[in-house]
Amino acid sequence: MIDKHSTVPVYLQLEHYLTGQITAGLLRPGDAIPSENELCQQFSISRMTARKAVDYLVRQGKVERRRGQGTFVVQPAKHLRISLPLDRHLSSSEATLGLAEPVINRLICLLRQKATAEIAETLALAPGDDVWFMKRLRLVGDIPFVFEQSWMITGPFDDLNEADLNASKYAYISRKGFTVERSEKEIRAELPSQEVRDMLGINRDEPVLHATSVAILRNNTPFELSEIYYNQQHYRFTLTAARP
Repeated sequence: MIDKHSTVPVYLQLEHYLTGQITAGLLRPGDAIPSENELCQQFSISRMTARKAVDYLVRQGKVERRRGQGTFVVQPAKHLRISLPLDRHLSSSEATLGLAEPVINRLICLLRQKATAEIAETLALAPGDDVWFMKRLRLVGDIPFVFEQSWMITGPFDDLNEADLNASKYAYISRKGFTVERSEKEIRAELPSQEVRDMLGINRDEPVLHATSVAILRNNTPFELSEIYYNQQHYRFTLTAARP
């Protein structure tokens, strides 16, 4: 099972062996895998090698560590893959059209607050002007796939309320007589905070895709700054690139 003369690193051979045990059903969701000490004894390997193999399984989401209990096989996540083109500005509702299950917007909080100097500069406001601050979670059925926190100008949107945000924010903006023209985004991979992990249902140490987005109306007015966290298990980003 483990060939120490192979060009394949021992920790990868061990990861492949344990993955095979899970795939074959010999280790089922909820079952504990052998401890690092047991793996060391069984395969005559170092503890560092055993830990590296288990770490790799954790990052893949196949097992999870439970403090003081051990490492257990996890229930496979439901398959959900959303394709999001980077060269188009789509709302979450538009990006998920055609999926079998409904998209649910869940408002976590909505309040008015004073714009900081940084937010004011981004939204072409004066420091201290009122802005809407909101947190929302987007789900497909019961699967969370996007968590966002946003700051939005209040001027033309003074009557924004919970019902609008639990339905469609862009439908509300359209009813107010405005059109969203585009967004400017910066996207990066990072390890999430505990809040983001809790919101997206991530119980392991894996990166999320974090986008900072400024949405702009057709009259060239920036109206919203958003910090958006995508559960990368469920997203595929695409880009059409033309030659100059």
